[in-house]
Amino acid sequence: MPVLTLDYRHCDRKRPKYVKHIEIEGIAALARQQLVGSGLDAIPFDALREITHLKINGIDFSLEVSTDCEVHDDDGNHVFGICEYDPGVPDTAMVCVSPVGEKLSQLLALSTLAHELGHAVFDAPGWIVDGSKGPGLFDALEPAVQRAYRTTTPDSEHLAKSPISPAQAALATEVHFAELRANEFMGSLLVPRQHLSAAVEELAPQFSIALHRGPSLDPEIPGTSLYFSHVGANELEFFEKALAGRFGVNPRFVQVRLQRYGLIRPEAAVR
Repeated sequence: MPVLTLDYRHCDRKRPKYVKHIEIEGIAALARQQLVGSGLDAIPFDALREITHLKINGIDFSLEVSTDCEVHDDDGNHVFGICEYDPGVPDTAMVCVSPVGEKLSQLLALSTLAHELGHAVFDAPGWIVDGSKGPGLFDALEPAVQRAYRTTTPDSEHLAKSPISPAQAALATEVHFAELRANEFMGSLLVPRQHLSAAVEELAPQFSIALHRGPSLDPEIPGTSLYFSHVGANELEFFEKALAGRFGVNPRFVQVRLQRYGLIRPEAAVR
């Protein structure tokens, strides 16, 4: 019975409290240690599918993971996945990912599952606390359908939403920010910063890519960082494919993480 135990800064309603991207990286790293240890670059799909229990900020709840049935949104449209909580089934969150087939590749299924797991980690505890509250003093006492809490991943573009700056965060809706947070967890879980840097350093010479070290562009991670620039388009394409194969994701996923971790600098030129 695989169990994930994680903690992060939260309010009294068990909702994340100003969790920065560097903290999400750390939370994802702790999750990886519990799932596969430090010796693997790629996380097997089954390692995520077989999670049955979460203990987040002291909230214990079951996690039901379904990957066998096609998933639809409230309008009946096919979607990649959902994460939801029904107060009628207390202390249980559900993650559903559509089966691999014409509409969803194995690689996208893995990304979707990791994204929905991010919602289970960061959003489900708050849903459970909210759902456990009884009716208020002025609420109607007659039986009513209880609200279900749900997030939806409609397509691959949804998985490519990028982190935002503090200024943008102030304007972001709670739902939008939750999606960005789940994406950051997904990216850090499947392709961690240290693992990707090590793979880049190992494989770059095979693709005639010169590596450099310079001041980090991320204020949350001071010091020096590894990066490359002035890469030929063909070399970069094959390089990203090689890295993608190593981590079990698609090349676009790797491209986003290379940029996210500053391994490709803004001034980089592709020949």
